[in-house]
Parts: sequence; structure tokens; C-alpha cells
Amino acid sequence: MTRLAWCLVILTMVGLAMALMPQPAAAQGGGSYANVSGLKPFTAESNYMSLPGYLRWMTYTEQQVWLSVPEAKRIVAGQTGG
Repeated sequence: MTRLAWCLVILTMVGLAMALMPQPAAAQGGGSYANVSGLKPFTAESNYMSLPGYLRWMTYTEQQVWLSVPEAKRIVAGQTGG
């Protein structure tokens, strides 16, 4: 094969691999998240975590994707009105 053909094969394989990789929650259009508005941070009901931390953990256990810290803070602020 020529060098150009090999480059096209490799680029096609890389593109296919990237298309099949799981995307972060923010890139998936969000979805539904656990409602943390009625919880108090750092208590047993929030598993002794901050509300963004608890939301990140719940999202991971339910959807197998990690929210970024800024994304979790934004969602918590939207849910709690703050």
C-alpha cells in the first residue's frame, strides 16, 4: 500500500474509535440527574459529601459517567436556586 492509503486507513480507524468511545455527561446532552435540593451537605443523607460531590457520585453510580466539578456545581445551583 502507498503511504497515502496507510494514512487514510489509520485516520479512519482513529475516527471510528473516537466515535465509539463513551462521552462525558455534559457532551451527552445532560440527561436527568439526582435531585439534591432537599439535602443538607456533609450529613448522612448526602453520604457526608458536599452537594456537588454527592451529585457527581450519584451520577456515576446511575449513569457510569463522571460530571466535572464545575458542571456539578452548575446543576446544584440550578436545583437549589443558588
